[in-house]
Amino acid sequence: MSSDAPIETLVDELKTDYHRSQFESLFKRKTAHLSGPEKLKLRMQITELAKPALGVVDLRKKIPAEVEPYTFQGRTHYFDLTARKIFEEGLRAYKGVFTNDTKAKILALKAHHQKLAEHKAQEQEEQDNALDNFVAGYEYKRSEERVNLVTAVKMELADGQRLNAMTVDVSHSGVQLKLPFEQQLTGLKHARVTLYFCGFSDDFTFDSNTGYEYRVVGVKNRDTCLYLRLKRFDESSDDDLSLLLSDIVTKSRRRYKINVEHVAQQVIARGHENYWFNAIQALPILLSNNSSTFAVIRTAANQTLLNSWQQHQGDLLAELLEQTWVQTSVSELRGSRKETRRQVTFFRISLPVNKVWREYLLPLQALQTDKSLMATLSALRAAGYGTRCYQLTITHSNEKQLIYAELNPIRTPLWQNKTDEKPDLSRLQDYRSKGAEKLNFKLLSDESSAKHKIFPHVLSNALFLYKRGVEWKPELAGLMSLTEGLPTLFNETEFWLANGDRILGGRRLSSHIRQKLRQLSDGNEFLSRILILRVSSALQKEAVMGRDIGEYESFEEAAEYIRFLNDNSNFVAVLVSAQPCANRFPEELSESLSYIHRYLPHRAKELEHNFSQLQAVMTLTDVTQTLIDLSELTVPS
Repeated sequence: MSSDAPIETLVDELKTDYHRSQFESLFKRKTAHLSGPEKLKLRMQITELAKPALGVVDLRKKIPAEVEPYTFQGRTHYFDLTARKIFEEGLRAYKGVFTNDTKAKILALKAHHQKLAEHKAQEQEEQDNALDNFVAGYEYKRSEERVNLVTAVKMELADGQRLNAMTVDVSHSGVQLKLPFEQQLTGLKHARVTLYFCGFSDDFTFDSNTGYEYRVVGVKNRDTCLYLRLKRFDESSDDDLSLLLSDIVTKSRRRYKINVEHVAQQVIARGHENYWFNAIQALPILLSNNSSTFAVIRTAANQTLLNSWQQHQGDLLAELLEQTWVQTSVSELRGSRKETRRQVTFFRISLPVNKVWREYLLPLQALQTDKSLMATLSALRAAGYGTRCYQLTITHSNEKQLIYAELNPIRTPLWQNKTDEKPDLSRLQDYRSKGAEKLNFKLLSDESSAKHKIFPHVLSNALFLYKRGVEWKPELAGLMSLTEGLPTLFNETEFWLANGDRILGGRRLSSHIRQKLRQLSDGNEFLSRILILRVSSALQKEAVMGRDIGEYESFEEAAEYIRFLNDNSNFVAVLVSAQPCANRFPEELSESLSYIHRYLPHRAKELEHNFSQLQAVMTLTDVTQTLIDLSELTVPS
């Protein structure tokens, strides 16, 4: 025999016979096929395992379980129930001898509990660092008050799986459930489920076999439990459940506490949207169907970008929206069954010709198909002329018949693909600005009106940073309601509920960004940057490694890495902008805060305190496909 595996099998078979009279005959028969050295090795292993154990085993303060004294042959050990069971099983197996084998199994409990403790500590750390969240533009309002009521329900998922849960609170149109934490359930947001109110049949005349359709609108992990907020699909129904819930809410107000969490969520969402609005550096654009007037929304942080688009030609934004390659995307969006998005990448070239500024709008697709245009672009760069890249992200609401867009500059390291050719402007003639023909421009700067229009359609996510000691920590994520047309990673709920360091590419990069932000004073701009985030699995756990594109010496170097990631990894490119904010409670929400204070004073104080600790808001926009497309332009022909 050349392998040790059969020997290990024989060890397990023979060790418990060591203290029996027939051991030698058994050993001789079962080892007849072994060589002399192999037999010696086997006997030594068995002898060591079956040897009487020395000393005592004391598990006090070593495992998180109740430990009691256990006396055997004049020695007092300290075991928990599991250790005692192992000890007594060992005595039966080894004919009344407390062996080294049994002792090792008991001591292994310590290592087992240590691993459990480490796992629990890791889970707790992840939970402590997990981000809370709200959905931008979601109203968080109820037509009726919700009361705290605990009753058993069964929740059926789309695949037929049924889970036991308990209600936390109920209303005519919604319910909050509590159930044990399971990782796979964290992705239930927006899912359709069926509830069976089995607990109601114990106290009321109610059929627990009838299922009712709900949609999951919120998922929160807290204290090893999962809390789901659900909204009923048919709120206007007058079926048995609706009648019963209305009766319970009406009659139980004195018995149960009024739940004001929906008002608290509304305060959180509206209050943070107030700061989010002021931090938007993109140009939000609104255009109603069949309207000749579009609106650009001015924020506290986008004035520089807005000015740059009005500097040489006042209607340049209108002309941008009239471009065929923009209108094609708009038409596709209008024809889509689900609300989704399109991204248009283009270059804007501003040139002084005979002391008159000329504007050119050059779509990326033109550069991809016409190499002469790429040569012209390179020649203009080499000559020192400005060639700025932009991303226009567009969505369309069939419900509101509204086009919403966000215009973001895409800043990359310098391109090295210089050329000795002289700029040939004739190649750009088809892309020269000729003025808008149909659309008129309107500036919308009234905050309350603008915020109401922006956030139901916003095309970016946000992170909110709070001061905790000397640190600025991301603790809250503002999520867009759009779920279609996004990269998988960017749209994964679990990604946005993870700690903020992960979203920002790891602790080193996150710390650097936050440090830069702390150095700014109110009113100063935080220069936007693009983070390239690579997600990999290590030790069965996802890890995110990030790199600021500004770290590369040239765009060609960054492009090579982007192409590699696109071929081999799960990655996302994120445009990050940020703004410090005044940490004061928004006065427009004082009435809602007073309502919360009336029923739950400590919750109101908690909200006020959190707003007082709010330091900055970061806006994060997906630019993955734009970076992939730009990187392809650097591939030698």
